[in-house]
Amino acid sequence: MENKQQLPNATLVLIFGIASIVTCFCYGILGLIFGIIALVIAKKSKEIYLANPELYIGYENLKAGRVCALIGTILSALYFLIIIAYFIFIGAAMMPWGEIMNQ
Repeated sequence: MENKQQLPNATLVLIFGIASIVTCFCYGILGLIFGIIALVIAKKSKEIYLANPELYIGYENLKAGRVCALIGTILSALYFLIIIAYFIFIGAAMMPWGEIMNQ
C-alpha cells in the first residue's frame, strides 16, 4: 500500500463551501465571502491534485466542497441582489414624488 497524503485544503474547501450555504441568507455578504474563498482554494488544490493524482486522497471532499461553494455563491449573489432591489424599491416608494412632479 502506498503512502498517500491528504489533499491540501480539501477539508477547508468543504467547510467553507458548507459555510457559504449556511450563511447565504445573512444579506448575502458572508455567503459570498466564504464561497469565493472556497472556490479560489479549490482551484489551487485541484491543480495540485491533477499534477500528481496518485499521491493524494480526499479529492471527493474537494469536489463536494466546490459544489457547495458554487451553490452557496449563487444563492448568496441572488439574495444580495434581492436585498439591493428591496432597498431601491423602498427608497423609491419613500420619495416625495408629488412634490417633485409639482415643481
